[in-house]
Amino acid sequence: MLAIFAVVSLAGLASAAVGPPGVNGPGLAEVGPVDATDGFPVWYRDKNGLRLEKCIEQADPLCPARGPLPDEAAPVSFPGNYPDEGFYSLTKGTMDTAGGGTALAAIALEQAFGSGPVADGDQVTFARLRLKITNARDGVDYKFTTPAGTKTVRTSKPGIVFDTEDIGIGGKGDFSGALGGRVGPFLTWDTYPTDPALKPDANGKNTYVGDGTTPHKITGSPYGSNIFRIEGPGINPSATADACPTVPGPLADCVETDLFTVQGKLATNSGVTAERATYSRSSLGSGTVDVFASSESGPQSMQLSDASAGTAVFSPTALEGSGGRYFARIAFDGPRPPASVTVTNSSDVPASAKKIDVVDKVSGKATFNTDSGVLSVEAVSSDTAGARTLTAVGFGELAAGSLAAGPLPAPPVSVTVRSDAKGEVVIPVEVTGNARSPIPVAAQAGPDQTVQAGQNVLLDGSASSGPVSTYSWSSPSAVVLSDPNAVRPSFTAPAPGEYAFSLTVNGPGGPSTATVTVTVTAATAAVANAGPNQQGAQRGAKVTLDGSASSGAATYSWTQIVGPGDPRVALTGASSARPAFTFPLYKYPASSGALTFKLTVGSPDGSSSDAQVTVTPRADTVAVASARYTASKREWRVDGTSSMLAGQTVTVHLGGLDGTILGTAAVDATGAFSVRGSSTAIGRAGQTVSVESALGGTAAGFAVRVQ
Repeated sequence: MLAIFAVVSLAGLASAAVGPPGVNGPGLAEVGPVDATDGFPVWYRDKNGLRLEKCIEQADPLCPARGPLPDEAAPVSFPGNYPDEGFYSLTKGTMDTAGGGTALAAIALEQAFGSGPVADGDQVTFARLRLKITNARDGVDYKFTTPAGTKTVRTSKPGIVFDTEDIGIGGKGDFSGALGGRVGPFLTWDTYPTDPALKPDANGKNTYVGDGTTPHKITGSPYGSNIFRIEGPGINPSATADACPTVPGPLADCVETDLFTVQGKLATNSGVTAERATYSRSSLGSGTVDVFASSESGPQSMQLSDASAGTAVFSPTALEGSGGRYFARIAFDGPRPPASVTVTNSSDVPASAKKIDVVDKVSGKATFNTDSGVLSVEAVSSDTAGARTLTAVGFGELAAGSLAAGPLPAPPVSVTVRSDAKGEVVIPVEVTGNARSPIPVAAQAGPDQTVQAGQNVLLDGSASSGPVSTYSWSSPSAVVLSDPNAVRPSFTAPAPGEYAFSLTVNGPGGPSTATVTVTVTAATAAVANAGPNQQGAQRGAKVTLDGSASSGAATYSWTQIVGPGDPRVALTGASSARPAFTFPLYKYPASSGALTFKLTVGSPDGSSSDAQVTVTPRADTVAVASARYTASKREWRVDGTSSMLAGQTVTVHLGGLDGTILGTAAVDATGAFSVRGSSTAIGRAGQTVSVESALGGTAAGFAVRVQ
C-alpha cells in the first residue's frame, strides 16, 4: 500500500522532532512523534509491538488516574484546561502489612511538567517505580519483588519505607529517556485482549489493557514475576496464614499478591514528524523544496491540502515512502520558495499535522592545521539566486564562502554554519599537520620540611609531572633512605641540622632534577591540638579535620568517639595531620548530634598528647511550592524543594509541625519532593501545611488551595 503525507505551504512555524530510541529498558523500544496539540509523544511502543497513548480524556472511566482539571466540567484543552500529570501506563499493587500498615508498588510511564504546573515547553515523561510500606520496622531491609524486577529497600524514616525511581527526564523536547526505565513490556490484564470489559468503545476506536480500577491478575513481566511480594522481618499481618507458599521461611516474613489495577489505552493515531524542509534555487528563478517526514512504519493513508495565505507557491503534493520514512521533492517558480510547509497524516483521527520552516541547505568543510593553529571553514548555500550571508557560529561571517580563524590553542570538534535564509549545518572538523611531542618530565621533590630528631620522615616525589620512567634520590651520608628509587622513600631523622636531598626523574625531555631541604630539630614534648570545633557541616560533603597546630608531633592518630545513635564514618588519612571524611546524609535527631573525634600525637622523645574536636551538621533549607486538596478524591498534594539533593525524606503536617501527618516523600536528584495521597484529614479553606526534613529543615504556614 502506498504511504502518502501531505505537504502544504504555510507561514513560518518551528518543527518538532521524534525522539531517538535511546537506551532501551527491559521492554520499551520506541517513542512516537510529538503531538502538536499538547507537546507530548503520541505513543510509546514496547518490544512486543504494543503501543499505548496518553490517557487523559475527561471522565474516562477506564482511565481514572490523572491530575485534576482546573474545570472538570469543560473539555480537556491545552494548556488552559489540562492535567498536570497523566499516564501512558499505570500498574499498581497494594497489600496490608503487619501493624496495620499498607504496602504499594506502582509501575508507571508518566507525563508531567518539570516545574509542576502546566506550562508549554516544560513537558517531561519518565518511567517510575515507586515502593512504599507504612508502619514498617526501623532499620530493616525489605526485599520487593514486582513485575519490574527486585529491589531491596531499608526504612528511611521511623516506620516508613519509601523509594521512588524516576528515569527519563531529559532536555526540552527529549522524551527518549523513559525508554531506559523499568517499564516494559507494558503490563496488561491476563485476559487481554479477549476480555469483554476491554473491547473497543461505541465508536470502535478505544481498546484498553485494563480498566484502571478492578484488581486483576496480570501478564507481561519480562522477569516472569507477575506478582507483588515483600520479604522482611514480621511483614505478614497474619500469624497463621502463609501469604507466600512458594517462599521458604517463617510465615511472618513474607506477604504477596497477584492482583493489580492496570490502566492503559492502545494508541490509535500514528502521528507525524516533519524532519526537514530545504530548498534549492538558481539565478533562473526556479527551484525545488525537499521535504522529509517520519511516522509509523505501517501503511498510512494521507489527505493533501494547501493552507497557504494568498497565492499558493506550490500545489498540494503527496509524499511517498515506507518503513516510517516519507519524502517529496516539490518544484516552484518565482522569486521565493514557500516560507513553510505542513505535513499532514490524514489517517489519524483527528488528522495529525506538523509545520516546519523551509530553509536553504548549507554544506561545507572545516579543517584545523596543528602547525599553524588556523581553523579554515568553507561553506555554500543551496540558494544561488543571490548572495547569502553565511556565519560560522562563534568565529564570524564567511567572506565569499570562506573563513580563517586563529591561531587557536585547540580546535572545536565541529563548526556550525548558519545562513541568513535559516539553514544551518554542523560540520565535523578535520585535522591536518604534525603530531605533538610528548609532555616533558619535570621533577618535584616536595616542600621543605621541619622534623624532630628520631622522627620517621617521608620524602615525596609524586608531584613530578610527565610520563616519568624512573626516580632516583640522593641523600647526605648521615641518612639512609628506605629505597632511593621509590617515589616516596623514608628515613629516620638524624641529629639536628639541615639536610639536602635531590630527586632526578627520567622520561621524555629528561632528566630533570629538583631538591628539598629537611631541617631536623631536637625532639620536644608532644602537645595535641585538634583545631576549633566546626559548625554547619553539610551532609554528604567532605569535612577535613586539622591537627597541624599540634607541637612536638611526630605521629598522628585520629579516631571517632561514637556516642549513642551516632553513625560511624570512615576517616581517610587517619594517621596524618589533616584527615577527611564524608558527613553522613542521615543523622537523628535531625537538627543536632555533633560527631566527635580524638587526636593523639606522639613525639620521638616518647611523650604523647590527646585533644578532641566536634563537627556539627547544618539543617537543609526546605520550601513549599504548592499545596492543594482535591475534595472529589479526598487527595492531598504538596510539592516543594530542599537545598540538599540527598534523597532524604520530607514529612508534611496539616497546620504546624505537631499537626496530623499527611504523608512523606523522598527528595529526588533535582532537590524536589512531592507528597501525594489520601488522608483522614479533610482539606478546608484557610488551612496551612508545614514540612520537616530528616536533615532538620522546616517550613511552616503555607496556605492550602482547596479544589
